[in-house]
Amino acid sequence: MSFALAVASTDGSAAERLVRAQWAAELDPEAVAAAECAVDLDAAEASCPACGAVFATSAPLCPGCGLRFG
Repeated sequence: MSFALAVASTDGSAAERLVRAQWAAELDPEAVAAAECAVDLDAAEASCPACGAVFATSAPLCPGCGLRFG
């Protein structure tokens, strides 16, 4: 689902905080932490933000869950 939200430029940061707070309130803490996880594709290995599996960053898909990288 996507949506558009129009706010004054001076209210952008506050609007972003409110949207993030609402999004986080609908998820369990582990899901929020996983969603906010960044993957360093320049490293030799990384952990999948979706399932936590360790994978070689040269792989196009996570071997644990199939999440596509790149």
